[in-house]
Amino acid sequence: MILLPVVAWTAATVLELTAAPLHHYCHVHGPLISDRYAAAVDWTVCKDSAEGHRLDAQTLQQICAHLREMRTPKAQAVHTALIHLTDTP
Repeated sequence: MILLPVVAWTAATVLELTAAPLHHYCHVHGPLISDRYAAAVDWTVCKDSAEGHRLDAQTLQQICAHLREMRTPKAQAVHTALIHLTDTP
């Protein structure tokens, strides 16, 4: 079982990403939930950036902490992109 945050990728806000409830998932559903969270992060960061909003360092660290625990290629790619864009570990 893996503990993952749960968000709807189409309706995610920064607040939803950082305050997403955590649920346990099996090895079959865990990767799907991880990819959905990664897609929500990607969508939200791109949308906010296009609107001229910048995320603060603490928020980015919280999001990166979630992504760092996920082992899917999509989650790792989004995590790597955030690190390179923001210099956030």
